[in-house]
Amino acid sequence: MKKSGKNNILILVADDNEEIRQFVAGVLESHGFSVIQAINGGAAIKVIEEWDIDVAVISYRMKPNDGLEVAKHVLVKGHKVGIVMLAENPSTDLLLQAGQHGIGQVMKTPVEPDRLVKAVKHMIRAQGKNPDAIGSDQVTTYTQEDLMNRAIALASQNAMSKMGGPFAAVVADKEGHLLGEGVNGVKVRCDPTAHAEVLAIRRATEKINNPRLDGCFIYCSSEPTMMGQALIIATGIEKVYYGISHIEAGTPRIKEEGIIGEISKPLDQRTVSYEQLQREGAMRVFQSWKEQETGKKL
Repeated sequence: MKKSGKNNILILVADDNEEIRQFVAGVLESHGFSVIQAINGGAAIKVIEEWDIDVAVISYRMKPNDGLEVAKHVLVKGHKVGIVMLAENPSTDLLLQAGQHGIGQVMKTPVEPDRLVKAVKHMIRAQGKNPDAIGSDQVTTYTQEDLMNRAIALASQNAMSKMGGPFAAVVADKEGHLLGEGVNGVKVRCDPTAHAEVLAIRRATEKINNPRLDGCFIYCSSEPTMMGQALIIATGIEKVYYGISHIEAGTPRIKEEGIIGEISKPLDQRTVSYEQLQREGAMRVFQSWKEQETGKKL
C-alpha cells in the first residue's frame, strides 16, 4: 500500500534547481498542503511509486529523467496523479507533447505563486477532493528567508534561460505578502529601464493601485542599481535586503558613478547640453494644472 499525506492530500515538487524547488514547496506548504520534494526526475518517479501523490509539480528540464519522462511513467503505470509542468519557454511542440503525456497544465517559469496554487487546487478538485478543507484558501505570507530564496531562484532561472543576468527582486509588505517581482530584462526587452528592482516595484504598485510603497521591503539577489535605488527612495520602500554587493558580484559601477557626478553639476556645466525652449507655453499648462489641483487662481 502506498503512503499518503497527513491531510490526505500530497503534492510532489520535483526540480533539480534547489532554490526553485524549495520556494515552490514553501508556497504549497504555506497553503496547508503536505509536500514531498524530489531532486530530479528519477527521484520523482520513485516517490510516485512509493507515495499516494495527488499532484506533481515537475520541472521540464531535469536529469536523468526530464518532466516528460516522469509524465510518461505516470501515464503508462496508470497512476492518478495530476501533473503541472514548469518550463522556461514552453514551445508549441512542448505543449503538444505535454498533452500526449497526460500533463494537465504547463506553466511558464518563473511561475507566479497564486497561479500555481490555483492550478494545483483545480486538479485536486477534479479528483473529488476539497483542498479548502485544509485551509488552503488562507492569504499567503512569507518569511524573509522565503522571499530572499524567491529572489535568488528567480535570478538563477533568469540566468539559465539566458533572458538576462542573474538579477531579480521581490517586493513584499511588512506582513510578508508578495506584491511584485521582476528579473533583469534590459537586453531581451531592449528596455534600459527593465532592471529587476524597477519591474518588481512597478508590478507591486500596480497590484495595490498606489504609487507609494511606504513600509514595504524589497529583496534583491544583488545590490540594487542606481536606477533601482532612486526608485526605492522615491516610492518610500522602508528596507532593502540584498544577497551580494556590487563589489562581491564584480559588476562595474563606473557608468553609475559618472551619472552621479554628472547630475550633481549645474545644467550649464553638464556633458549633455540643456536649453530652455517655449517657457511661456509650458508654464501656462503647468499653472492650469496647478489651479485645477488647488482650486485657486494663480
